Amino acid sequence: MAMASDKVQAEAVDAAEFPQLADLYQVSGVPRTVAGRVHIEGAVPEAQLLARLRAGL
Repeated sequence: MAMASDKVQAEAVDAAEFPQLADLYQVSGVPRTVAGRVHIEGAVPEAQLLARLRAGL
């Protein structure tokens, strides 16, 4: 999504390198998508990802 729109920012963080950040966002699996109040754990199909993000906005 970040590649398709300049309104989206994406960052990747290595949880092993930054355990405090992983704890802050309660990362227990990867990928972990955080968009505002929406937190999505694990790989999900694109349609499901978009539906969950839209529902949370």
